[in-house]
Amino acid sequence: MGAKAVCERIELITDSNAFNNRVGLKKNYYDLEWLGLSGHDFCGIFRSRYLPQLIEFCNEHPQYHILTSCGPGRIVNRLVHDRNGYLIGDGDSDPNLVFNHTLSSEWHSLFEDGISSALAELDKIKSRR
Repeated sequence: MGAKAVCERIELITDSNAFNNRVGLKKNYYDLEWLGLSGHDFCGIFRSRYLPQLIEFCNEHPQYHILTSCGPGRIVNRLVHDRNGYLIGDGDSDPNLVFNHTLSSEWHSLFEDGISSALAELDKIKSRR
């Protein structure tokens, strides 16, 4: 019995600034409004009901491409249908680029530091009664 597997060779990026700069991610609310796009939140994420608008925009402006949010902390640099969040970019449109900050070796330490700092601030507030 034989089997066939398709393996995508992805380039995983765990640094958000590096990924955003490389793909030219457009997240600024006012920049998106200036481009004539509406229906996004303040982080530049479009819900699935606005996907036809994004596809039409990218067809009219070929320098832009669609990125897909495929779960917590994961963004792929291509259109994946039936997802909840979409973004646009005007940089590198390589479909094998994937961003996932949760796979960073530093992420767990940063997350723990953030939670510890928040708890310390709450403790300060609590003890100042």
